[in-house]
Amino acid sequence: MLRHLAIRHFAIVSEVEIDIDPGFTAITGETGAGKSILVDALGLLLGDRAEAGLIAEGHEQAELEAVFSLEKSEPARQWLVDQALEEGDELILRRVLTSPSGSRAWINGRSATVGQLAELGGLLVEIHGQHEHQQLEKPAVQRRLLDRQVSGKTLDAVAAAHERWRDARAALDQLESEVGDADQLELLRFQARELSDLALIEGEFESLEQEQERLARSDDIRLAMASAGNALDSDNGPGARSLLHQAIQALDPVREIEPELDETARMLEEARINVDEAMANLERLGSEDEGDPERLAAVNRRLEKSLDLARKHRVQPAELPALTEKLGARLEALENQDERRAELARSLDIAAQRWREAAEELSRAREAAAKKLSGLVTGRLADLGMDTAELAFQVDPDQAAEPSPHGMDRVRIGFNANPGQALQPLSKVASGGELSRVALALMIAADGGEGPRTRIFDEVDAGVGGETAHAVGRFLREAAGAGQAMCVTHLAQVAARADHQLRVSKKKGRKATALSVETLDGGAREREIARMLGSADSERSLAHAREMLEGNE
Repeated sequence: MLRHLAIRHFAIVSEVEIDIDPGFTAITGETGAGKSILVDALGLLLGDRAEAGLIAEGHEQAELEAVFSLEKSEPARQWLVDQALEEGDELILRRVLTSPSGSRAWINGRSATVGQLAELGGLLVEIHGQHEHQQLEKPAVQRRLLDRQVSGKTLDAVAAAHERWRDARAALDQLESEVGDADQLELLRFQARELSDLALIEGEFESLEQEQERLARSDDIRLAMASAGNALDSDNGPGARSLLHQAIQALDPVREIEPELDETARMLEEARINVDEAMANLERLGSEDEGDPERLAAVNRRLEKSLDLARKHRVQPAELPALTEKLGARLEALENQDERRAELARSLDIAAQRWREAAEELSRAREAAAKKLSGLVTGRLADLGMDTAELAFQVDPDQAAEPSPHGMDRVRIGFNANPGQALQPLSKVASGGELSRVALALMIAADGGEGPRTRIFDEVDAGVGGETAHAVGRFLREAAGAGQAMCVTHLAQVAARADHQLRVSKKKGRKATALSVETLDGGAREREIARMLGSADSERSLAHAREMLEGNE
């Protein structure tokens, strides 16, 4: 639940800090006092997009902070655990607006993206705006309201079946597009044949490059080996081998007398052995490496062919073996197109049938949920003063529908305000005030006790009054449940139903206008309710306000 909200240098707010308790809190104040600024600030903390003009004049940044308490079973807490952002039972969200469209965000002191705020915010708070009832006219919104009453497994099964159908359809479409071009197929055959004729194997190109360098520099290699051999053992003077032999002979008479000289003599003997082995290697390599112009020419031709094909296919020469395999497999698949097409068509038919089975199961679940929810909403409408109104969710399956992630049904809300009339689309027969009450009834009836524990209602009671306003107040108090609900309202009947009340006011100074928020209780709350009834100074209004508040206890 939301426990604390701090706002600094935001819009007309210089600095405001509010402690928020569980239960139903009414936010009241004069028209234009800035009540919705609190909702806007909270929305930004929950991932809303920042717009220009939100930073208070004369300041470079606005700072927003919200503190939530979390229970162990809350989805938001599990989200924090998954993101390695959990810090016990408390959650702190912070956002700093630094420019008309720039901002920084933190979750429990760690840097976060606005996307993360939005994802987490959807688990923490549910915000209902004053124009939300207008969304009810959209078929997708009506479908989502009904689907809140349907098992998530049933909905997921349809979405998963649609994804499999979509993949099968894409595979078949891809095959059709590839085999549809005869010239492209002939080109593929030519390319595959060229690569197959070359038959370059893995690692061969690198080996060819090394062999080319060795063959091209065979004269240099022979000269270097001859020079090294002469240095080791030469007819023109003492070489390393004979010099080592002389050194060993010089130490032989005294090596038994001086232990360290014996070790030195052993080292010289090992060096002579190594020199003998090196001379043997030089003699062997000299006899083998006589130069091979024909082999060099063959290596050069193979390298040139490899480089030419690599440039043609825009790959590195070392990648040609993998490309050969890839084009060969692709050609084989295309040349077996009839068999492959039949296989993919069968897969598509199976996927479509699986989707249809899942969609039919969803249709049955929706029809059952529609019957139950329609009765609940109609009952709630009666509580809101619409005794003769009837609302029904209508589910019309379309057996010929192409697979979609939402099933085969057209879901719509039928409504009539007067008895004896046929149900008509909600958008055609409901007035603005009726739509507001339908939206409120749906909020409660379609909730099922699920969703975030904190709910914000921004003037959702627009267009109602009298006894209906009392019913709206009861509804909003019920919406708080074991959590909390906050409502920006102009109705005294709604405010009187609240467990707590905050008054927002604007104070105009010489250079700026500032917003303040005050927690009301006792006489201050009575005077605010009286003001909302028409006169804060009237004894009659004060008495009526007192009576309304006492009736709420």
